[in-house]
Amino acid sequence: MTKDDDNIPETAPLVDTPDKNDPAEKQKSRMLLISFLALVVIGLGNKIFQKLQTIPMYNYPYFLNLLTTFVYIPLGFAYVLPMIKWGNQITPEQRAIPQYKFAIMGALDGVAGIMQSFAVNYIPSGALIILLTQAAIPISMVITKLFKLAQYKIWNYIGAVIVVAGLVVVLVPQFIGGSIASKTESTGIIAVWCAVMILSCIPMTLSSVYKEKALGEVDVDVVYLNTWVSVYQFILCILLAIPSAYATNLTVKELPQNIWDGMRCYAGINSITQSHIVNGQTIPVDNCHQAPLFVTLYIAFNVGYNILIIMMLKYGGANMLWLALTFMVPLGNFAFAIPGIPGQVHLRATDYIGLFVILGGLVCYRFFGMAFEKYASYKQKKSGYTTIN
Repeated sequence: MTKDDDNIPETAPLVDTPDKNDPAEKQKSRMLLISFLALVVIGLGNKIFQKLQTIPMYNYPYFLNLLTTFVYIPLGFAYVLPMIKWGNQITPEQRAIPQYKFAIMGALDGVAGIMQSFAVNYIPSGALIILLTQAAIPISMVITKLFKLAQYKIWNYIGAVIVVAGLVVVLVPQFIGGSIASKTESTGIIAVWCAVMILSCIPMTLSSVYKEKALGEVDVDVVYLNTWVSVYQFILCILLAIPSAYATNLTVKELPQNIWDGMRCYAGINSITQSHIVNGQTIPVDNCHQAPLFVTLYIAFNVGYNILIIMMLKYGGANMLWLALTFMVPLGNFAFAIPGIPGQVHLRATDYIGLFVILGGLVCYRFFGMAFEKYASYKQKKSGYTTIN
């Protein structure tokens, strides 16, 4: 699984209005509220520390990707193995799923994950990263339409177009004005990594499509699925070591030392003590003292984030989940503008306008259909009451 993908159903079936006096429904409502608030807070922390961890680990994106992929393997098997031996959540039918299917899922997630890891590392603005991930909406629409897995309404297309327009409003002034450039990367290099971030949505969506096709009607335990996918994702990350080295201006011979230095950096120990130029790019001095805290917090937030997504789907359905994820977009952008936060960005007028446009597109794409259906249902009931009277 990619560490931050949102491969979640776009819609949820309408259900009957629950009895609010039922104790079970009251408990479910409490759990929904707790899960919703926790998801917004934990999800926000996940988005913030996804970027913050790369600041002290800037020279070691390949090691960071290996670490944040590997961590899910022991955590997953700590659940899977006891459940297979003593529990009943992981059925023989699930264990009979061919491993090659998990391998394909892991390969797609691995490609998406490594593209995102490098892009997040080299794009200086955390707020921009959050906005770029919204490009998954039009990309996923195209792919699911090609595979005939989804039918979209006019408001879905309108919402997707509005999202793209908002991205243009944000990106164009930054690239034309050169304000997106940083001390280590030029505007052109950052533009390439922005494109990589957007293109990472393709394998991420293909992974989601393949999971739906390959698993069919089998109800697979989420942890069991993600554990095996993480195994193959980690293997692919190792196989991609050579292209990863070239992407970070390293030779193949330098990669083992870079991985070792990345391990030291995660422990808070600097290895690069003098900045130097490689292929026209500045390799900055290590600043690893914050790495143990930032990386560990990201892993903790990310694990909690994935658990809470499952809880939200259980207690509130996909529509409530998308509401929480939509809240995170403006909150995440404003969080990176807080004075004193590492990597603080100064939002300009076009950033606010673009954010407002993207948020409008998200609301149109995710919620307009639900609101329209409820309004039509209300009008139908009202018309029925009028006829009876």
